[in-house]
Amino acid sequence: MKIEEEILLKDVHAKILSYLDNPQIKPIETVGNIRKDLNITLGSSSDFDHIRTSVDKYLQYSTKTSSSNFFNQLYGGFSITGHIGEMLSSITNNSMYTYEMSPVSTLMEIELVKKMSSFVGYENGGGIFVPGGSNGNLLAMLAARQRKAPETMKKGLFKTAELTVFVSKDSHYSMVKSAVQLGIGTDNVMKVDTDDEGKMLVSDLERLIRESIEKNQKPFFVGATSGSTVRGSFDSLNEIDKVCKKYDLWLHVDGSWGGSALLSRNHRSLLEGSEKSDSFSWCAHKAMSQPLICTVALFKSPSILREINSIEGTNYLFHDKTDEINMGEYSLQCGRRVDSLKLWLTWKYLGDIGFEKHIDHLFNMAKYAEEKIESSEELILISPVNYLNLCFQVKPNGLTTEQVDEFTIAIRHKLLEKGKAMVNYAKIDNKNCIRLVTVNPDLTTEHLDTFFENVEAMSILLLKEGY
Repeated sequence: MKIEEEILLKDVHAKILSYLDNPQIKPIETVGNIRKDLNITLGSSSDFDHIRTSVDKYLQYSTKTSSSNFFNQLYGGFSITGHIGEMLSSITNNSMYTYEMSPVSTLMEIELVKKMSSFVGYENGGGIFVPGGSNGNLLAMLAARQRKAPETMKKGLFKTAELTVFVSKDSHYSMVKSAVQLGIGTDNVMKVDTDDEGKMLVSDLERLIRESIEKNQKPFFVGATSGSTVRGSFDSLNEIDKVCKKYDLWLHVDGSWGGSALLSRNHRSLLEGSEKSDSFSWCAHKAMSQPLICTVALFKSPSILREINSIEGTNYLFHDKTDEINMGEYSLQCGRRVDSLKLWLTWKYLGDIGFEKHIDHLFNMAKYAEEKIESSEELILISPVNYLNLCFQVKPNGLTTEQVDEFTIAIRHKLLEKGKAMVNYAKIDNKNCIRLVTVNPDLTTEHLDTFFENVEAMSILLLKEGY
């Protein structure tokens, strides 16, 4: 490394530390202003001073997800061990297709798959790190198709009966996208009704399966949700498993959001029956607070991944060395970044008990926020709190139901406009609501007190402005 490059690296690290020390949430700047201020166009060369300026601008305009005032997504906060893992992954620049190209991280990935499989309840499971929960759901659906219609691997879907997928109405949209990508089609994704808490109605699941069979279709995949994106609902895995066994269907659990509850003895009952599933998606970049992306797709069968991903014509890459473990033969991808290192370092630091305390703390923050909402005369809890999601409306006296819908979203926008907080909104039973997510590991009751004080202040401000 040249001296000027070393100086640049030190300068950038100093800027990163300054960025992390400031929890301020800023309004999102317009496209035009960012393009102009950052000089986004490419072409001519520059120098390291220009790179320093570009780094400053990037940090200035980026959404601050590490802030204690960031409640907008199903992730947030900062992990020092995760950050170190990301830096090392970038510096070493290994790729996960062969053991010789990633010897240490291959062993780390195998250990993490084994560890996380044990929490799910797979005694001899397999798995792989994937670029997000959506990809994990896709991989699970592909494995399910292979089990139900193995001829599709060579002949495609042309000589197979219509394959049908079953997911709840509150499932993640990636389930439908997976069906599109696998050639199954959106018409063959059956949306199962949910109860008042957003949980899949098992009776409706069985009804739809029977209807599909009567149409000479071939049901093959049921996607259960453990931690839905809006309500944080958990489907009944034991009851769904009974139906899957009755009709010989693959049971996949989308635990991308809620899977981390397995780490806590106090809360793992939310996923009771997970060991009966055939596959499981789990995002450690969500409730385990790792940097994006950090997701594992787990399978009860240790051989299914190789069965669906290993093909001929790869001897230039995968050489016949019996002492090596080539993860590329288990992956949809060829080149794949090292996502295991950051989680391995964090787990090495926290241990099982540390992660359990981490999850319990997040639940405690959700419970505290729920109590704040229920004790307020102006806030209305829209859905029971199952996990780390809290959905509520802001309802001052004198507003109609329609006005409350609009007012709730206006509160959200005003919080961001004033730099007080960034929190998302969603719709439940045709009601707009603020969705608060208590996923930041550094969150305290004081932070939540401040958040709700700001909600009240923005409500008063909007009413004064003549809303």
